[in-house]
Amino acid sequence: MFKKVIYNTGAQIIGKGITAGTTLLITILIGRALGEAGYGDFTKIFVFVGYFYTLGDFGINAVYIKLADDKNNFILLRSLVGLRLFITLSLAIAAILISFLIPYNPQTGIGFSPMVKLGIIVASLTIITQGLFTTANAFFQRILRYDLSTIAAICGSLVILLGTILTFIAKGGLLGYTISYVFGGLTFVFISLYLIFIKTKKLILPKFSLAQSKIFISKSWPIGLALILNLIYFRIDVFILANTRSSAEVGLYGLAYQFFESSLAIPIFFANALYPLLAVLYRSDLNQFKKQIAVWLKLLTLFSILLVFGLIMVSFFIPFIYQGRFTGSVPALQILALGTPFFFISALLWYLLIIFDKQKYLLIVYAGGAVFNVIANLIFIPRFGYLAASFITVVSEGLILLFLIIALYVKPKTFNLLRE
Repeated sequence: MFKKVIYNTGAQIIGKGITAGTTLLITILIGRALGEAGYGDFTKIFVFVGYFYTLGDFGINAVYIKLADDKNNFILLRSLVGLRLFITLSLAIAAILISFLIPYNPQTGIGFSPMVKLGIIVASLTIITQGLFTTANAFFQRILRYDLSTIAAICGSLVILLGTILTFIAKGGLLGYTISYVFGGLTFVFISLYLIFIKTKKLILPKFSLAQSKIFISKSWPIGLALILNLIYFRIDVFILANTRSSAEVGLYGLAYQFFESSLAIPIFFANALYPLLAVLYRSDLNQFKKQIAVWLKLLTLFSILLVFGLIMVSFFIPFIYQGRFTGSVPALQILALGTPFFFISALLWYLLIIFDKQKYLLIVYAGGAVFNVIANLIFIPRFGYLAASFITVVSEGLILLFLIIALYVKPKTFNLLRE
């Protein structure tokens, strides 16, 4: 088991290292070209469409992995593709319509400008591509071949980088950078589907099955709603910043968060690789299951502490990288770095609740976190700006971790299992 987890996590980390490198170059080019305010507008666009990425996810992958076996895998995958295609197409249309309702004050420059709204219309196409790429990842996760997902991610990232470089040279502006992400998303999808075809010798065509869709939704809704609540507390700060502070502040926070968010992929990779294996051990070997949990909790904690120091060191290089600009991002990243251990451990506990069939508690956990986060951000962001958003993000994730621990020990059976 250890070798499988390390292999799949290693494949993801290598891929993330490459994609993080390209993302850094992309961020440098966009930041230098657009400045703090322009990068703030770029952040507004992709945080807004990012809300719809999560809605398109809705936790259905976890249900597919639990239900799929060697006999029904292909049929379930086709049904999953059909459901995702319908959901994400609907969400893309909804995103475009909602964007027109978001206010903008031309005197202060606060809110979503017409150019930002146009960018949202273009970027809404990535809601569909992200949904299809997420679906392909469900297949890769089930067969424990994250290296295939990594190949698709690297190809897509390189396409985005190429588009960004061309836009930078041509001075294409905000829309040019947005279009680059659309082409990158299309690359994610086409490469993923090609790799699945190579693996299965079958073409994955969408199947629209109402009966199977009902099964997916009925079993995933607690996870899906928890993801939505997670998103609210995770990224509502940018929306509040955008409507109460300048685009420059959004840019400062957005840049710091870009560095921080890259590090959060590591615990997700570990948790994704562990989940299928832990689910099997839970049914077959409880003693080994408990040992693996103890080992990985210690490892994740150690990795997270090392990463805290790494992010703090990186923060001092931001002004140098961006030609003296974005100095305000330094303290924001340093504050965010302190929350890294909370995110690492929460990623594993999330899947433990699903394994214990207690996913409904995720809804309660993230509802509590979302309520605290929204109230705190509404109170402090208008007064203290993006640094308040950074601090509240850390406190909120600490609270989420506490809630997850409590949820795991709600029933005596689970308490005894984890204590022994």
